[in-house]
Amino acid sequence: MPRSNGSPFFTGGIRQAVLLRVLPRLGEFPETERREVLARAGETRFDLIEWVGVLGGVMFVTWLLRFDPAQAASLPLPLLYLAQFIAAAPLLLLVVGPFYLRCTLRGLDLEVERRRRAQSSGIRR
Repeated sequence: MPRSNGSPFFTGGIRQAVLLRVLPRLGEFPETERREVLARAGETRFDLIEWVGVLGGVMFVTWLLRFDPAQAASLPLPLLYLAQFIAAAPLLLLVVGPFYLRCTLRGLDLEVERRRRAQSSGIRR
């Protein structure tokens, strides 16, 4: 029986379909190498645009979720922080997520180029 590393809903075909839809360059790699390639692509360092986007996105979401003095006085502070956290998670996904996706796509492009160079040097020998 194969080992599952995630939710039963996202095992097999559905997870692969979503990954290939979001990261189309991943389809250039055999299925057995995809997990390793994704790990290497995820280690790619941010460039200047991505750093500015992530920092600006976090500042923007923080500004959006600031407390009113009336809100802070009417509710207990832990409840306010919990509500702010629950609201921040999807906002950060929408605002900052594209910069992480851009970095991962750039890392996949580097992996594709590395693979092509390795194949072309192997053929010439």
